[in-house]
Amino acid sequence: MQRSVRWVAAVLVTAAAFAVPTWLCGAVVLPPALKDPAIRWGVAAALGAALAALAAAWGHSFASRTGGESSQPVPAGGPVQATGERAVAIHGNSTGGISTGDTGASRTPADLPARQEPAPPAAVPAPPSAPGSVTASGERSIAISGNPGGNISTGDHPGGGQA
Repeated sequence: MQRSVRWVAAVLVTAAAFAVPTWLCGAVVLPPALKDPAIRWGVAAALGAALAALAAAWGHSFASRTGGESSQPVPAGGPVQATGERAVAIHGNSTGGISTGDTGASRTPADLPARQEPAPPAAVPAPPSAPGSVTASGERSIAISGNPGGNISTGDHPGGGQA
């Protein structure tokens, strides 16, 4: 569904959410209880406005969502491989945050273990690339074919530590 059609639908639903309850309350439900038309229609309009506000909130989310459509088409074909430690390979569009680092509670230097020199990383041979392929072969590497649409982090987050 096109965005303009969704906006028109959202506006129509919002208008109906105001008009229908306002008329029902003002003309049908409230006359036996409230004889003064100014008070009766004021209460009916307030109820209609409250329901229209809820409908407008829904309408905005409905009309502004992407609904599976993307600004970039998803590339076709190709292998997807993630061979490294904490590696991520995604074919297509990702709409969330991606992190390959450590997260956790904030730690003070006294809480951290003594730092040892890490062993040299083992060489990870990169697989042969094919057209349209997505490969993440290094440690904490990320490969995305398309628009990630979110935050990407390959290291430690602030407040976290790596043991």
